[in-house]
Amino acid sequence: MLKLTSFILMAMPSMLLASEPVTVGSQSVDPLSTANLTQWSVGLMFVLLVIVIVAWLAKRLTGFGLGQVGALKVVSGISLGTREKAVLIRAGKQYLLLGVAPGRVVKLHTFDEGEINESDSRPSGSFQQNLQSMMSKKGAE
Repeated sequence: MLKLTSFILMAMPSMLLASEPVTVGSQSVDPLSTANLTQWSVGLMFVLLVIVIVAWLAKRLTGFGLGQVGALKVVSGISLGTREKAVLIRAGKQYLLLGVAPGRVVKLHTFDEGEINESDSRPSGSFQQNLQSMMSKKGAE
């Protein structure tokens, strides 16, 4: 048994030296071949598709179920520009009209209890029409 083991150990280096040396890249496929480019393109498209799907899901599910929890509720809002919004929020029994811009939130007006009825803020009308009708009611008083 010892003789067999020593023979294998002595023959192994000669077997390794007898094999043809392989240099890296000598037998590889051309990196700019059609098959390689197709494989890379399909992989890139798959990764981009996954990124788009994750971004869409994050946008759709952000704040999922949080709109009705607590004493604050966003009643409606309107875009005033590319980055500015006017938002009507119910906080307890008061309504706040807020101006929202990147890095800044400004209280534009506070409506007291009873100034805005829940039946007045129906989703069928636009925010602008509702705001104008509420402001005209306030001015008439």
